[in-house]
Amino acid sequence: MNHTKKILTLFTVLLTSWTFAQEIPYPESQVISGIEIDWSTHQRHAKGSDNFQLTWADDGHQYGIWGDGGGFAGSDGRYRVSFGVARIEGDYDNYKGYDRYGHKESAEYEAKIKGKSWGLVCVGGNLYAWIHPDREEGWGGWAQHHSESKLYVSKDKGASWKATDWVFSPEENLTGGGILQFGKNGAGASDKFVYHYFVHPDILLDPDKGESELMLPGKIYLSRVHRDRLMKRKTYEFFGGFSGDKPIWVKNVDDKKPIFEDSNGVGTPMGISYNPGLERYLLCTGHSKGHSGLLGVFEAPAPWGPWSTVTYATNETWFGHDYDPSIMPRTTFFWCVPTKWMSEDGRSATLVFTGGWESGGVYNDSFNTVRVRFAKP
Repeated sequence: MNHTKKILTLFTVLLTSWTFAQEIPYPESQVISGIEIDWSTHQRHAKGSDNFQLTWADDGHQYGIWGDGGGFAGSDGRYRVSFGVARIEGDYDNYKGYDRYGHKESAEYEAKIKGKSWGLVCVGGNLYAWIHPDREEGWGGWAQHHSESKLYVSKDKGASWKATDWVFSPEENLTGGGILQFGKNGAGASDKFVYHYFVHPDILLDPDKGESELMLPGKIYLSRVHRDRLMKRKTYEFFGGFSGDKPIWVKNVDDKKPIFEDSNGVGTPMGISYNPGLERYLLCTGHSKGHSGLLGVFEAPAPWGPWSTVTYATNETWFGHDYDPSIMPRTTFFWCVPTKWMSEDGRSATLVFTGGWESGGVYNDSFNTVRVRFAKP
């Protein structure tokens, strides 16, 4: 895109003069003092298709799941499907997206699933995804998305999928489903477990419409399972607090404890990835209601914390406020930092983000990338 190149600091965390109603949930990071964005590197593709949590597979490519759109080959109205899988080939400055699973006229394989996903991971060459139901017509519906989280596996890189016969449900105080990302096919993982992040059920503003805050009361839970047993419910354990500085893992879901809390709320679409250069786990999640661009980025030395705040947007510093509003309106709600596109020292990376549709033909409801740098204190 032809925009003047400039690097702007994205809401470097300040502990004074907050315009937001609440304090930041965790203290300022001593490892990353803020995020610098080079908006001249912004790319937008797959208009009308959102989400796209990316995972780095054993074939060297990245895979991501989109919802309600035509993927890279289509648009919001053309080749539209409820659930699609894209393959992203190439580096951060020279990549191309291919529709692996989507519309029968544009994708390599026809999509059969109706649902949404915010969590996908490649383990042992297989793709695993948490998938949530869609409305009967296959488009949107927060109430349906939050009704259950079911795990699916694909042994052919998204061409076909098989589901478990069990779910996690709001009755267990579990909704959503983000998955921690390590390197290529899970390389560099800290142990033999796969870590899954779930959100406490939301407070509905209007149950008839399914409109909601971005998941109040703002609690995130952590589950782990051995990488060879992902499809077996009885093998899942939940974070249950600490014994000294060591995490406790419990089998009974009712005994779980949150690993993250923010009274302003958290988002079911969240990105979690390990940055080996910085030796830190990065959590990206929204706070407050709707497609508001209120991004929070947090870091920790372990998947369960303790967390520190890297950046925390306010109503004045929403994501994109320092860019051209005709290109980046305030509608973003999902961000992630893919491990494939991190620099060796961990300071440079690509932020993938998505959002809602905006009138005037501007689509954050799309696959967006921008190059970022994690500032030193």
